[in-house]
Amino acid sequence: MTVPLRPGEAARIAAGSVVAFPRPRLSGSCVLRTLGLTKRFGDLTAVDGLNLEVQAGQVHGFLGPNGSGKSTTISMILGLIAPTAGHIEVAGEPRRSVGAIIESPAFYPHLSGRDNLRALAIAVGDVPLARIDSLIEEVGLAERSHGAYRTYSLGMKQRLGVAATLLTDPALVILDEPTNGLDPAGQAEIRALIPRLAHEGRGVLLASHLLNEVQHVCDEVTIIRRGRLVETGRVRDLLQRGSYVAVEVAAAAEARSLLLELSGVERVDVVDGTLHVFADAQRGPEITRQLASHGLYLAAMTKHESTLEEVFLELTGETAGEASPREGARVPTAS
Repeated sequence: MTVPLRPGEAARIAAGSVVAFPRPRLSGSCVLRTLGLTKRFGDLTAVDGLNLEVQAGQVHGFLGPNGSGKSTTISMILGLIAPTAGHIEVAGEPRRSVGAIIESPAFYPHLSGRDNLRALAIAVGDVPLARIDSLIEEVGLAERSHGAYRTYSLGMKQRLGVAATLLTDPALVILDEPTNGLDPAGQAEIRALIPRLAHEGRGVLLASHLLNEVQHVCDEVTIIRRGRLVETGRVRDLLQRGSYVAVEVAAAAEARSLLLELSGVERVDVVDGTLHVFADAQRGPEITRQLASHGLYLAAMTKHESTLEEVFLELTGETAGEASPREGARVPTAS
């Protein structure tokens, strides 16, 4: 569903306000910015001074353990909860610049997908009915657009929900657990659709506990814990953090000393007789030459790249079992 933000225009940015600025049309332009965003529920601080940016043309993952403040942050962005402090800047006119799916989409079961979109377009107002055809095509429902909603698979229902969020051509699309409850086929459908939304010049904020999904569809991620920012940056940069080259060679201790002499080698660990060389994987030929020049020859060399799950668990201090539960989306909440 499309969730409207509170309308408002302001020359000055006040604490707790939602401020609109002209919608950017170029990829890389900011469509969402929060500065010092804070929410307290009595003595509990659910979100603590959060700075978050989402760029046009990118899918931005929003991650955190259960109770980290993701849902509270999204609710403030959507205007469902008033911030205690800080402010939010949204590209475009705020009533129409954000589309969001924060729960399972709700439609009339007896109406077709096309007629459900028509009803929503009339309710929203100022939406050309011709836009419905292009949206149905965009989300891959053209062949079933005249079928009753109740006959749709879960994946089709979710894709229709995405189409509904795009009726006003929002600059920012927020997806909260969009593949939750879907079978593998439905999950694949949504994963394929998400990057296309960004490639059209929108910013997409994706909250998900499926870290493998986030790793494959997101350009950047922000990780929070207990309402505070832990890390933000490009996915590929985060994955480099724990990456290493595994080197099997005789005389591991001597080889370790030789490899530490190379520039760009951060450290070398010996794990069960195998060297873990923390350096760019492109340094493989240089590693080979360094050892061979001293009479040491490789038995094997493999690259190990971190997964987003490994990085997430390291940064948040969670265990694998603690990282996976879905955060609740009820409002208000301290989650």
